[in-house]
Amino acid sequence: MKFFVEKSLFTNELKLFQGIFEKKSLMDILQNIKVTATDNGLIELIATDLEIGLLSTISLDVKEAGTFTVNGRDFYDLISKMPEGIVEISENNDLQIVITNEQKTCKYKLLGLQSSDYPQLPISDFSTSIKISIKKLSSMINKNYYIISPEIKFNIGGALMSISDKNFEMAATDGHRLSYTKYINDEYISEMVEFIISRKTLLELLKFGDEGEIEFNYDKNNLFFKYKNKILSSRIIDQKFPNYKTVIPEKSKFKAIINTENFLNTLRRVLIFKMRNNEVVFNFLDNKLILERVTPEKGEAHDELDIDYKGDSIKVSFNGNFILDFLTHVESNEIQVCMSDKESSFVFKPLNNQNIDFIYVVMPLNI
Repeated sequence: MKFFVEKSLFTNELKLFQGIFEKKSLMDILQNIKVTATDNGLIELIATDLEIGLLSTISLDVKEAGTFTVNGRDFYDLISKMPEGIVEISENNDLQIVITNEQKTCKYKLLGLQSSDYPQLPISDFSTSIKISIKKLSSMINKNYYIISPEIKFNIGGALMSISDKNFEMAATDGHRLSYTKYINDEYISEMVEFIISRKTLLELLKFGDEGEIEFNYDKNNLFFKYKNKILSSRIIDQKFPNYKTVIPEKSKFKAIINTENFLNTLRRVLIFKMRNNEVVFNFLDNKLILERVTPEKGEAHDELDIDYKGDSIKVSFNGNFILDFLTHVESNEIQVCMSDKESSFVFKPLNNQNIDFIYVVMPLNI
């Protein structure tokens, strides 16, 4: 097997696979990337952790067809540090992958494993796929993924994606807060479908880009996402997502409008004092919001900012990092905070939703 490839092009392609490899794996071969060269000048790259898999196909100068697997991180690190220009990669059925530069001043050997032992990826022909704007999909993922803890599995270990009629919805929760997004898709879907998508899958989708459309398909076990020369497959999480819509307040008594940047900067200052539960007291007064924090070991914080608010005085406590997460993922100069009293859930939303509905529901802490 032998092929030639431009170093920067191959580096960018291999970089997309680095999130697939787990730091610890029960099977050594899952740390590897499978590389296959065909006689018609195509290189196929595959990586999987058995839960998700990524396939990429690129056109290259193939001199001799063949296949090998090699440690994916080592392969990427070496290619990315090779001199600029053309890189030659070869393997002579001895599980030794030889990598040299065009001038033959660099020569490296990496040990591989048998390609025949590499797991097969599930496949889809995308004959009945649903087309989704990748820019809007990426925006929805950005507003949901950070709620999902990497340590949590099962039904809240991912985001719920629902598609029905022309509605495309995504929601995520950790039991203390909820993020919900929705937009109108151009493509009509007669039958509602919904799936839980793992956090890892969401993060890999963010690497695809933000131009054009992504094709989505599924079978009874897997989800498939196709974008240009790449296909991401993800095993379906066979769990029931919580009925999240019941925790979204139908109406609120009071609403406050706050400048996003001012709110973000003020909260960041207050959060300099570290506490176990990151508790911050929010005191909503007439056209004013006061943020306070008392830490016996570190000191006290008191910060005021002007807001647009007419209503009852409400003093409530939140995990400050939960509010910070919302503010750093919102794309609006101003936000709206909807509330009724200090015991009920608060709803945060951007005033400019950019064609995507976005609400963020947070439960207060006990003061």
